[in-house]
Amino acid sequence: MINYYLFSAANPHNASIKDPPTSPIGTKHYEKITEYFLDTFYPKFCPTCKIQLKKKISTRDYLIRCEVCHYQASRLSYTPLHHFKLPLWVFGYVLDESYKRSPKVLTAAEIVRSIGISNKSALLLKRRIQLFASEQKESFRDLIFSQLEEEYKDFRLPEKDTESKQTQSRIQSNPIPTEIADKRNPKKILQKALKGKTLTNADTMVLYSASQRANKGRKRHKHGGCTASIYMSDKLGGKQIGTMVHTIAASNGALILDSVPDQKMNTLGPLFLKNIPSTTPIFTDSGYPWLNSVYKNHRMVNHSAHSKDKRYRWARNRWSKDGVHIQYAEGNHRVIKQAFSSYGYIKPEFSQLYLNEYCFFKNLKVFGVDALAKRGREKLGIVEVYDGPESERTEKAKNFVPTLKNEISKSEATNFVFHLAKSQNVRIVNDKLLPI
Repeated sequence: MINYYLFSAANPHNASIKDPPTSPIGTKHYEKITEYFLDTFYPKFCPTCKIQLKKKISTRDYLIRCEVCHYQASRLSYTPLHHFKLPLWVFGYVLDESYKRSPKVLTAAEIVRSIGISNKSALLLKRRIQLFASEQKESFRDLIFSQLEEEYKDFRLPEKDTESKQTQSRIQSNPIPTEIADKRNPKKILQKALKGKTLTNADTMVLYSASQRANKGRKRHKHGGCTASIYMSDKLGGKQIGTMVHTIAASNGALILDSVPDQKMNTLGPLFLKNIPSTTPIFTDSGYPWLNSVYKNHRMVNHSAHSKDKRYRWARNRWSKDGVHIQYAEGNHRVIKQAFSSYGYIKPEFSQLYLNEYCFFKNLKVFGVDALAKRGREKLGIVEVYDGPESERTEKAKNFVPTLKNEISKSEATNFVFHLAKSQNVRIVNDKLLPI
């Protein structure tokens, strides 16, 4: 089920609808969104009491303190809002607006027009959201991987040759009745085996290709395929102009995008191993013949199949054959190209940040912010502990205080989120983007 609201109804930071607006934009509502975002994904802890800092200071929006010993700490340090100089509600507004617009994108020019900040500030604000999305990419990878691993545990698709009834024993789950297991109808066999399960497609596409007009009228005779359309001619230096995107799309709406330089096995192979379990059925086009060696449930459809009838050039089953298709990936390609046309152009070195932002809001509508926050807190080693008498447990079920599982030093306590696992992609340290 798709979540159409950024935060759930049980969120204590939800602003009341009855509050009268004090400005054209409900700044208090978006400020609470920013506070919830920081408290959930970047919690700060008291080094003495070992509890999360949540108490606000009325005269200082960027500080929080401990409710017991009144220890103060910055709420923005070592987060994507490090050295954030704009009001807090600005980040919440852009975050909420980007979520509502997804799969469309929110450009920096639109932020300038809606909020009234400078173009440089809008670009930096956009980059902060992209950095947060890049940090959460690994969490979404884990959620997608665990879901597919649970659905397809010890799973095996029927073989392409279904002449004998021994095919029934090869399917570990959802056994197929004998009357359906007929070689004359392989589509029904595949549909029966995958009924109620998440289907996975993989494909590649090109954004902002280097056409002849961008290549000074020169055609590329040396190279061919999609790779040739993203690089300029060798006589012009061979500079990369376009962006090649590898897509892994699921039928439930989950999406993983990676910017790749080519379509070689050594480039795309690690992406499959990182995102998809080995027992998961994968449907691709005929450009992945090497995938069968690792994924036994891999099936391909030939988009270049020619018709046996001389009157026609192409076969009518070249898009879907025996139930095998990649329409989930192709459909996402159409939406991505339309969305990224709003940017005009993106340099290849920044393409992964924009792709991570697009995937973040797309996956957030599939899994929800609660599942993402739970996954992030598990990585931080945070557990919810009930704080109150046992008799009041039923009346005050929401009275939980997050604490740390392990003891930490005073220097690590406040900025505990800075010491994350090394699986993150990027982080901000002293206003600098550092890879991990």
